[in-house]
Amino acid sequence: MKRYIIILLIVLGSIKLACSQKQVSPPDWLNENTIELQPNGVYDFSKLKDVLKNRRIVALGESSHGLGKYYEMKSELVMYLHKELGYEVLAMEGGLGDINLAYADIDTISPKNLRDYTLFGNFKAQEVDTLFSYIKETHSSNKPLIYAGYDTQFSSNYFITKIVRLLAPINKTMSDSFSTRLYSFQKSFQAARNNDSITYIKHRNIFIKNANEANLLIKENKDSLIQAKAITEEDYQIIQRTLEMFVKSTNLSYADRYKAIELRDELMAENLIWLLDEMYPDKKTIVWAHNAHVEKNSQEDYNSKLMGHYLKEKYKEDYYALGLFAYEGNAYQFWTKDAIPFKNNDSTAIENRFFKTGKTAPFLDLSSLKSNNYTQWLFETNTAFELENGGAISFIPTHRFDGILSVKFSEIPTYD
Repeated sequence: MKRYIIILLIVLGSIKLACSQKQVSPPDWLNENTIELQPNGVYDFSKLKDVLKNRRIVALGESSHGLGKYYEMKSELVMYLHKELGYEVLAMEGGLGDINLAYADIDTISPKNLRDYTLFGNFKAQEVDTLFSYIKETHSSNKPLIYAGYDTQFSSNYFITKIVRLLAPINKTMSDSFSTRLYSFQKSFQAARNNDSITYIKHRNIFIKNANEANLLIKENKDSLIQAKAITEEDYQIIQRTLEMFVKSTNLSYADRYKAIELRDELMAENLIWLLDEMYPDKKTIVWAHNAHVEKNSQEDYNSKLMGHYLKEKYKEDYYALGLFAYEGNAYQFWTKDAIPFKNNDSTAIENRFFKTGKTAPFLDLSSLKSNNYTQWLFETNTAFELENGGAISFIPTHRFDGILSVKFSEIPTYD
């Protein structure tokens, strides 16, 4: 009799387990496993601690450079990572020369001017003002949030203005023409888009010649510039590298002109590795950029090697790529200055899946996820909306990112 009771209990237990497993669907699993980062309208990033505390680099992506909610949330997250998890460097998608030289002059620059002197126009929004005040405030503390840039392009006039001033007492002719000749970059870029080989080659050569000549003049006068306190040794390294990157990023034949996009990512990765290994060794760093730049592997049908691919390859588990998406709203399209409405309610849209959790800002860690009946969809193709990538894209979430964060709604950023 006892034997039959034991068998009956085992059978009943198996039935109960099977029933409980059947009750869980992929949407239910997602709801149970996502973390709400904005409960009751207030940001709470404390539950990210276990996921991020041991990573050296956290790369914060964004599906568009024109959503105010992203700028607000990422600013709050950056400050949390600095205060609570020991991240010391914020590297933003902006000019290597512009950001690093302006940060070196931070004592004489207001928070708003620090923002405007360093960022591309679409980032100059009120939603990041709190972050720039924080950068300024912490600079004089024993725990500053160091502000750095890594882009090969110039994102403002700060670097140009600095070089013009340095060259003025050395070579007035070069100083007077430097700014005009440097803007051959835009003319060359436009000519490439217009399939105008003659104009492309002409202005590419002007730009490269200008950068090389300026670099040589500053190199020859390095000691006197440092003695006069016009620059520091660190300033000199930034100036030299910025001018070298100007040359590397544009030294393409007319036939290879469209390789500039992929080359930019390769060189941005080189700049970040230089900052991480040479300028700020052993410091935990936050990288702020577009999803496409921070991703650890490519989206589907896209074979180019991008910035995050190089970083993941080098730093492995020390690099955490966080993709950021939005379900609905209006995105600022900076090249047309239009507000682009969007709503990602397709059944395969990653934004729609996260929206159905009912959470305002759901986060899901993918880094240690295993494939099973509830998670298999994260190992398969999903869709999403990325404005600068042409709109609808396809990718495998676990292949492309280490984590995903989605928001319900966002308007365009608030510009002054």
